[in-house]
Amino acid sequence: MPLRSATLIATIVFATFVVTAAVRAGVVVHVADQSVPTGAQSPREVYYAQDGLLRIDKLDDEGHVAEITLIRDGALWQIDVPKRTYRKLDKAAMQVRKGAMNDKMQAMLAQMPPERRALLEQRMKSMQQPADLTWSDVGRSETSGSYSCHVWELRRNDKPTQEYCVTPAASLPGGDELATSLRQAGAVATEVFSGTGASQAVAQRLAVFTKMNGFPVVTRDMAGGKASHERRVTSVEHTPLAADKFAIPAGFTTAPDTAAAQ
Repeated sequence: MPLRSATLIATIVFATFVVTAAVRAGVVVHVADQSVPTGAQSPREVYYAQDGLLRIDKLDDEGHVAEITLIRDGALWQIDVPKRTYRKLDKAAMQVRKGAMNDKMQAMLAQMPPERRALLEQRMKSMQQPADLTWSDVGRSETSGSYSCHVWELRRNDKPTQEYCVTPAASLPGGDELATSLRQAGAVATEVFSGTGASQAVAQRLAVFTKMNGFPVVTRDMAGGKASHERRVTSVEHTPLAADKFAIPAGFTTAPDTAAAQ
């Protein structure tokens, strides 16, 4: 089950912004995809946060939970609900994956003619270079549902790629608890992905998110200077959560790591 790392990590680390949590009740955040042309919404994600733990449910087109990501105990746990399997991703597992992929690539390169091999090696080298990510306050405020938010823009290699409309953590029910769980999850994600192509991008986001002191209630993907896709927070609940909400579901088994096995 592939990890949607770009969006996932960016959201996970958003509350490195932070605050000190005093309450122990959990937080549930519902997020919907929103059609840019029509404004029609469809539920897409649910976040659960409590006591520094984080769970992210990905919903299918019928609103059923298809994937679960748990961030706890220094690892990301990827759960495939239809297959009833799970996979643990920690730093050691990522290093094994990275080594297996490198070995496979080197074996493939060894079979290529010198000219083609040199061209592919050059492309691989350029892909490993970290993108130039810059953040800016665009000086615009908006309202999404009952939340007022301020817009920040992410530019990748000087091209606008995303907008985040951020509302102060204190304005959300259980905002301190949510921020604490996201901050701890961000630290786990940074550790897990250290030494991979994603690590430098995560570090850059962490450095900037500390300035924002809030949570994105609207996220926009940008193309050609216009929004191509939106995700919006539709509700936030502050309520105690059962401990098993952050556990592997009963009866689920470990999935084989095909990336490391190849």
